[in-house]
Amino acid sequence: MVVTTLSRKGSRAYSSAVPRVFFSLLSFLEHLQLNAAAMTGTSYTALEKRSLRRRLRSDRDAMTAGQRADYTKRALTHLVTWEPWTRATLVGSYLPHESEFDPRPLAQAARARGADIVCPRVNGNAMSFHHWHVGDDTEETIGGVLQPRPAAPVVDAATINLFLTPLLGCGHSGMRLGYGGGFYDRLFAQVGGLRLGVGFALQRVSDWESEAHDQRLDGFLSEEGLTVFE
Repeated sequence: MVVTTLSRKGSRAYSSAVPRVFFSLLSFLEHLQLNAAAMTGTSYTALEKRSLRRRLRSDRDAMTAGQRADYTKRALTHLVTWEPWTRATLVGSYLPHESEFDPRPLAQAARARGADIVCPRVNGNAMSFHHWHVGDDTEETIGGVLQPRPAAPVVDAATINLFLTPLLGCGHSGMRLGYGGGFYDRLFAQVGGLRLGVGFALQRVSDWESEAHDQRLDGFLSEEGLTVFE
């Protein structure tokens, strides 16, 4: 097991007549901005943050299904002896979408040692957590993301010991870059469970300018190891 501990403008519409080369140039300039921020260790600006989301999604999409499955298995080896994980009796997981890190092998390992697994369901601007087992019926929500059906037993999110948290990026100090909906920021502002971001090593990036509602992670797990933020 590898464990690392660390101290913690408006949109613009473009005409379809704009040449494609313009967008290629824009992407190239954004790429230069991101590389400069990464190399100097400086925080990302709001513009760079939007570009970062696009780049991280693209990089993750470029991985093969086999790579993602292999990296998930490697990640689990870094987690199995971590005490907060082995003590957790109620684990909040999620159902992966597209190229996201698949937490189901982690959830199955937790269930094998006796933990209960719950997954989120979107309710307006909030989430509720419902018991979930492999093979349970699901339904689609925003963007085709899968979620438990409403009939699945619900639990109080405040009783969840540890959250396996999806993300696009994780900053050096535990900042989480999500998808922009704010669901996990709102959730973590109200509950005290351990927040473990799960993803791939390519999703580790420099910090960016935080906002008042941003909630930090307690740790980040990838195929390269487990990082705990203090």
